[in-house]
Amino acid sequence: MLEITDIHAAYGRVNALYGVSLSARAGEITCLLGRNGAGKTTVMRAIMGLLPITGGTITLDGTPLHNLRADCIPKQRIGYVPQGRRLFAELSVAENIEVGLMACGEGHDTRDWVLSLFPRLRERLKQRAETLSGGEQQMLATARALCLRPKLLLLDEPTEGLQPSMIAQIRDVVLRMRAEGLAVLLVEQRMQAILSMADHAVFIENGRTIDTLRGDALRANPETLTKHLGV
Repeated sequence: MLEITDIHAAYGRVNALYGVSLSARAGEITCLLGRNGAGKTTVMRAIMGLLPITGGTITLDGTPLHNLRADCIPKQRIGYVPQGRRLFAELSVAENIEVGLMACGEGHDTRDWVLSLFPRLRERLKQRAETLSGGEQQMLATARALCLRPKLLLLDEPTEGLQPSMIAQIRDVVLRMRAEGLAVLLVEQRMQAILSMADHAVFIENGRTIDTLRGDALRANPETLTKHLGV
């Protein structure tokens, strides 16, 4: 289980997080929600060690993450799909997947498993990542993260800008990962996705946690999304 307790963080002299706390349990999807600029991506970056925290703690199954170097975080079996995908554009699909496999020393079995989740990528192994469609690039970014065989999967706006058929494929994979026992922390803006997928929802505003709800409570009172997100 991921446990974040009262974390604070800053970009230089600009404070960004003022006390965020949340949990993400194995076999559940936790949605991290908030208006633009609330600090959602900053929380993801803090988990991955890309932004050092100045207070609080981050642990995974009891192991502290907040005092590890960023290059050590993926080795804790944490897969991260950042907003904007951040692929190696000039490398092929196969090479991007290989980079993912190297992080935790995974091999052919994991490669075959990942490609079984995204059959379209198997058809495009020799293509450069930059030549893929937006939906295919998102598949590749997700596949690369899953090459770690993660215990925790972080997804930052995975369906942003995608057509409905691609959104459905990404959603199916996320639900399958939950069924396989992964802890999933998902940043998402689409109300339909939140209401259909969330086991828990954590709302943040101005870098602080302001509310936490179970998914069934959120579905019973969807106006909570309007209240906190203004949508």
